[in-house]
Amino acid sequence: MKKLLTIVSLSLGLAMAQSVAEITRQVQANLERAPWEAIVTGKVQLPDGSNQDAEFRLQVIPGKEQLARVEFKKPAALEGNFVVISDKEVWNYLFLTNQLIIQPRAKARIEGLGFNLTDLGDFQELTERLTLRLLGEQNTPAGAAWRIQGTPKEASLGFASMEILVLKSDPRPLTITLRDSNNKVLAELSLNNFRRTSLTPQALRKRPADAEVLRRN
Repeated sequence: MKKLLTIVSLSLGLAMAQSVAEITRQVQANLERAPWEAIVTGKVQLPDGSNQDAEFRLQVIPGKEQLARVEFKKPAALEGNFVVISDKEVWNYLFLTNQLIIQPRAKARIEGLGFNLTDLGDFQELTERLTLRLLGEQNTPAGAAWRIQGTPKEASLGFASMEILVLKSDPRPLTITLRDSNNKVLAELSLNNFRRTSLTPQALRKRPADAEVLRRN
């Protein structure tokens, strides 16, 4: 009986691993169909430890361009800031100082946050930096969703675990929750008003003409 239970357990574990791989493949294929945008809302913990409301627009051009833009409305400390993320570098625009800080993608993070969300618009890159497991399914207002948990393969991401709800009927992230090593929530974000839209690299790279440009290696 023990041997049978062991075989069943191993089989279920293998099936679960295959399911996670298949889900991430479906999400990536879905998000790469066309440019898209969403309004991201929720709560984030800032570097000073305070919890603040978050609201920003996320715009993504998938495929060879693989370009994303994040425009902040909340928290107040980040209002007017925007971030442009390409495969090679990250632009952080700081509204208060009118500065554009350009860093290599491998080293950059979004200014003003204590964790790294530079992969938010690239689901494949995000999941490749995590060890994933499928927790099961959950009903949401948008419909049934898969619950996926990920633990970072490297400490530089600034969080200890991530949980993603993925909509089953239209495979894409619905919510993302980040926690620290004490299971304290660092960010709880929902992707709302998801829609396909016409976006160009020029529009996503738009910046104030008089901004001071600072390059950091």
